[in-house]
Amino acid sequence: MHNRIDSKRIALTALFTAASLMASFIQIPIFPAAPWLMYDPSGIICLIAGMAFGPKLGCAVAVISWLPRILLDPIGAPMGILSTCALVIPSALAYRARRTRAASIAGMAMGAVLSIAIACAMNLVVTPLYTAVSVADVAAMIIPVLLPFNALKMAINVAAGQVFLAPCLRVVDAGAPQAAARSAR
Repeated sequence: MHNRIDSKRIALTALFTAASLMASFIQIPIFPAAPWLMYDPSGIICLIAGMAFGPKLGCAVAVISWLPRILLDPIGAPMGILSTCALVIPSALAYRARRTRAASIAGMAMGAVLSIAIACAMNLVVTPLYTAVSVADVAAMIIPVLLPFNALKMAINVAAGQVFLAPCLRVVDAGAPQAAARSAR
């Protein structure tokens, strides 16, 4: 029976990873002041995976789903991994401690703030490597561009995470009572 649960967890983690990878290629300009900054919904999937399976598996989904992107974007992809894990870890830890709506909101809010801070700090390092923009120019973009873009991105991820959390957990947990009843026999 233990192997069945492990097999289900592995299969669901693989599905979350594949969905996150596919979603990462959806690029949506959400901030008109900086049309080069693109939003992708993969963070929502990593967030739900973390809430369902804990911070380690949530981060594993984030890291594995970003690995193929490293070939296309060797500088930006690690920033995406760090930013996504910064959202997932506090969210999953808070939700693991208390599986309530309030805990999920608090965890997601903490994760969003941490993710925004990491994204802005990483831009100071990463953007000058990508472009001819200096660190000083990037620092000048933090308040008018990077902070609002990342705040909007996190607002979307947290709102979608709240909307999809309960339905996704019902699907992930489907069959758990029957499996427990079968093992009790």
